[in-house]
Amino acid sequence: MILTLNVGSSSLKYAAYDERENLIEKGAIEEIGKKVRSHAEAADLVLKKVKEPKWIGHRIVHGGSFYTKPTRITDTVVEKLESLIPFSPLHLPEELEVVKKLHSQKRMQVACFDTAFHRAMPKIHQMFPLPSSLWEEGVKRYGFHGLSYEYILSHLGEEAKNQRIIIAHLGNGASMAAVKNGQPIDTTMGLTPAGGIMMGTRSGDLDPGILTFLMREKKYGSEAMNRLVNQESGLLGVSEKTHDMHTLLQLRNTDPKATEAISLFCYLAKKAIGSLAAALGGVDLLIFTAGIGERSKEIREEIMQGLEFLEIHKKARVIETDENLMIARHTRTVLQKIT
Repeated sequence: MILTLNVGSSSLKYAAYDERENLIEKGAIEEIGKKVRSHAEAADLVLKKVKEPKWIGHRIVHGGSFYTKPTRITDTVVEKLESLIPFSPLHLPEELEVVKKLHSQKRMQVACFDTAFHRAMPKIHQMFPLPSSLWEEGVKRYGFHGLSYEYILSHLGEEAKNQRIIIAHLGNGASMAAVKNGQPIDTTMGLTPAGGIMMGTRSGDLDPGILTFLMREKKYGSEAMNRLVNQESGLLGVSEKTHDMHTLLQLRNTDPKATEAISLFCYLAKKAIGSLAAALGGVDLLIFTAGIGERSKEIREEIMQGLEFLEIHKKARVIETDENLMIARHTRTVLQKIT
């Protein structure tokens, strides 16, 4: 049995699979910090529910420049991941809390990195127009949601060959990836998961001058800036109501700010598709996935309005993603190499 763990800021999602990829059990522990004291305690509760998994696979948001494939967790891996916390301060601490707790119990664990998929992008597409010395310091476009993109490509199989594909992973966290002949070409997220298109509470890309203005004129410090771009912006910030797209759609006809939030989200997503289509030299297939992408036909239709010149409606498809299954597959691959 393989157990997959997906750590969120206040949740721990899990799924258990047998050797034939049959789902045995799945669930989530929510409101960590309230009902459950810590992510480590939540992991203990999961292991009581799922009896003695042979291996445990983790979704790790950031692998930096170190990791380009799933990796068995060792003391060295834990140490390197701790050094990456400055690149992902909102995700890695909670993920490492669980990893280290299980590592102390001598559990067999595999780290599956959301950034690994994008390491095959051309170097130029990973670069920011900044001094080269910062590249050496690890300042580059890492990209995220890689496990979701990998699953979509595995689902497409041979169909992905000789195709120019844009995958739109639209959920509370949202990004897009351009894939050509099965290989990643570009993606919207950058150094951190705060970059790219507008999200539930994250701003996405901003004029750097906005940040320096807020620092200079409004005396924002690093923590206040971090809260702004990660927790107070996006759909929540514009609507001043909620980050939940379903709720915003219900408010659309009566609340002008809800309307603005939805319209801006769709407009920025549309621009991203146009940009990635240019990077690919055209588009043969557009995949919508994740919570909003899979469940909201209204949002999909609005995003595609104005893209008729790409004949995008003929090329659009909805595929349900499964990051847990991708983690289980990666974990099994590592297991097979070791045994």
